[in-house]
Amino acid sequence: MTFLSMKLTMICVLLAASFGFASEREDRADIERVVSALDDSRTTTAQKGPLFTTDAQKDLDRLAELDRRMISEPHAPWSEVTTPRILIQSIRFITPDVALVDATNTQYGSVILVRRVPVLIVVKKEKQEWRIAALRVLFTLGSLP
Repeated sequence: MTFLSMKLTMICVLLAASFGFASEREDRADIERVVSALDDSRTTTAQKGPLFTTDAQKDLDRLAELDRRMISEPHAPWSEVTTPRILIQSIRFITPDVALVDATNTQYGSVILVRRVPVLIVVKKEKQEWRIAALRVLFTLGSLP
């Protein structure tokens, strides 16, 4: 193998790797947009339907109930709290078309400081669009943290 052919091979490998990273970076941004749309309080449950695959397993009702309970809990004086928000902790690609999103439904407050409820989201790429295939609230609603 000549020096020139080694150099060309190395350039091809680096270009292929950079395209793979760019694609993953775009996929991460698309997944973050889907989770952000899911978390948008101005959107009704019916409007969130297109975010999910047709056979999705979803705890959307549990998530909405959790949000209502987190907001409506009686609070001590000076205990202002924020609206609960889904914050992504990590995105792990299982295959190029399936990813696990570890997230928390997070609320900040002056007395509670921070309250986090784990949420697991499985997203799947269908027809070049990321959709939620499964949404799980990993928490019992009977006892808020």
